[in-house]
Amino acid sequence: MKAQRLLAILTILLNRKKITAPALAKHFEVSERTIYRDIDALAEAGIPVFATTGRAGGFELVEGFTIDSQVLETSEVQQILAGLHSLSAVYTGSAVARIIEKFSLILKDSEQKGISCPQNHIFIELTPSLREKKTITIIEQSINVAGVLSVSYTDGNGAETRRECEPLSLVFIWQSWYMYAWCRLRSGYRMFKISRIFEASPSSEKRLSPRISLEDHPWTKAWESKPFEKIVFTADKIARSRLVEFFDSESIEETGEGHIQVTAFFPVDEWVISFIMGLPGAVKILEPAAMRDAIRERALKIHANNE
Repeated sequence: MKAQRLLAILTILLNRKKITAPALAKHFEVSERTIYRDIDALAEAGIPVFATTGRAGGFELVEGFTIDSQVLETSEVQQILAGLHSLSAVYTGSAVARIIEKFSLILKDSEQKGISCPQNHIFIELTPSLREKKTITIIEQSINVAGVLSVSYTDGNGAETRRECEPLSLVFIWQSWYMYAWCRLRSGYRMFKISRIFEASPSSEKRLSPRISLEDHPWTKAWESKPFEKIVFTADKIARSRLVEFFDSESIEETGEGHIQVTAFFPVDEWVISFIMGLPGAVKILEPAAMRDAIRERALKIHANNE
């Protein structure tokens, strides 16, 4: 990942007098052109790095430049470490572990200077299941080499397909891990829920997808492009704890007699239908009629299969 590489390059420059582009390229297993872009990024961020030419040339920092470990407060370092530890549960490589070690040294240095370092109280658990973790590792490896994956995928409607995908990123959203990738079957970028990928293997195919930037989080735009509809339903009060996880408090109101009503705008898809059917107690769909009919039809099928 670029951010990790930039931090590592800065660490190398701080610990060495000078280093060449070929040496950095070999160390990080990237092209020299990538290294030059990284150096430009550091310079744009205000790091006083410059290049000298000639036989003894290379990149180095302005003499006397250092980074004070107390630029970050100990509580801020602990919050960073909490996020990094959560990522270490997903990424099996050593890159995240090295960054954790560097920030841990900052805390250790603070303790030696007598600066208070209270015990961390922030923990982020992003750990997927063992099957999902294996899939994430395969996806991460494919992203690193700009490869193509052949995946067996089941969509929200239960349709099973075999697809050739060109993964670009891993995204944790709505309590689940997703792969954002170019799907050759659909000829477009799609979000694939990791738990629905039952098998993934590298393909010898070359990437053909159009280049896009990930800085604007295009998966969010894909979500927002789905048509939103007004949904209104009532549920037993016992369902409140589940509802507040996904709906704003302004969308939930008590109607008396142990019932609450939810009014919100959501894409009416498999997720919404499954979520409503999974609520405890009785639920009544007021609108839209199409969603009410879909839930009724599914409930009748479940009832018929259990007679």
